[in-house]
Amino acid sequence: MSKKRQLLGKQGERVAEKFIKRRGYKVLELNYRCALGELDIIAEDHGVLIFVEVKTRLTTGFGVPQAAVTPAKQQKMAQIAQNYLAHKELWGVDCRFDVVAVSLTNDGQLEQIELIKDAFQL
Repeated sequence: MSKKRQLLGKQGERVAEKFIKRRGYKVLELNYRCALGELDIIAEDHGVLIFVEVKTRLTTGFGVPQAAVTPAKQQKMAQIAQNYLAHKELWGVDCRFDVVAVSLTNDGQLEQIELIKDAFQL
């Protein structure tokens, strides 16, 4: 991944973190990593553990940001989430997967942001 794309992703994650906090989410972890990969944000909302994927785009030339959360990406997120739950010994916890789609202008200003709660089921 290019340095420019990494910086764009990090900027989107910061915007998304502030956005979900304003909606009452309690952020528990940022960029949780394990051997299987990474989850952008792990949060809690009204007793539900939320695994949040953040997708950021400057243009829609490759589609809207949330379209990048493909079935393969969803499977990968589920595997990492299972790893997190086992690592933290969280058995029987209600969980869901949310997506935050961030669109920025070419100069890095927020153009649009959308929270998609319960974006997919596994």
